[in-house]
Amino acid sequence: MPTFRRVTRITSCLCILALFAFAVPNTATAQERGSMLPRVSPNASVSQTIGVTTVDVHYGRPAVRDRDVFGNLVPYGDVWRTGANEATAIAFSTPITIQGTTVDAGTYSFFTVPGEDEWTIILNDTVEQWGAYSYDESKDVVRLTAEPASGPMHERLTFGFSNITDTSATLTLMWDETHVPLDIRVNTRDIIAERGDTAVETAENWQVPLRYAGYALQNDLLTEKALTWADASLQMEETFPGLAVKARLQAKNGSYDAAIQTAERAVEIAGAMDEAPRGLDGLTSDLEAWRSR
Repeated sequence: MPTFRRVTRITSCLCILALFAFAVPNTATAQERGSMLPRVSPNASVSQTIGVTTVDVHYGRPAVRDRDVFGNLVPYGDVWRTGANEATAIAFSTPITIQGTTVDAGTYSFFTVPGEDEWTIILNDTVEQWGAYSYDESKDVVRLTAEPASGPMHERLTFGFSNITDTSATLTLMWDETHVPLDIRVNTRDIIAERGDTAVETAENWQVPLRYAGYALQNDLLTEKALTWADASLQMEETFPGLAVKARLQAKNGSYDAAIQTAERAVEIAGAMDEAPRGLDGLTSDLEAWRSR
């Protein structure tokens, strides 16, 4: 009988230790956001491309559950992990500007200090950390401010993107009826210029530089530089699409005589093809318009 009681006590202690192990996060595994076990605040990710820049947010999604959130569950004036479990992480594939402050490409932990009228947004260099327990202010990369606003109820913490263009977007933190919008901007023009030049230098076929020239034409940017990309494509191989893009770029830059000459050469090449190339009718129409100027 005493042996049975001893075994029972040992078993109870082991059970309590096991429960304690689940209750307290293990720092060796807490950084692995993809947990094998269900979480009260499940993992979530949101990604958005702005021009050619990708912004990723990874976070845990706590629920309101009839609680008073900001100012109570999440105290005003304290550093918050901005979610649950691990600290929220945000990544930028290129340099960006957030709330008017430039931030290098990279991955950062995303902390906040909520306030009734103003929030502090913190990007910190230590990405893998559990909550804000090990938060080190000396590792802050930037501190920004944002104004909270009231909005539609969100039972679970949600990050979302809106107002998306090729150069900007709004990233909004939403929980309960509090919304905190953050303005993100990217210099797509300079990124495309740099990538286009690199692509031309390393291109192994005519399509690569032509894609950059076509993008510039479609978005009406870098039209003079794009002419050099179109020429690089044509030097590799004289094609109808290459000539069509070059002609339209020349017209964009006001060189209508040159555009007419390039378009006529494109039409000549099209006439020698077994099938009329896609875009021939449109280029012919443009050519007539340029001749009538």
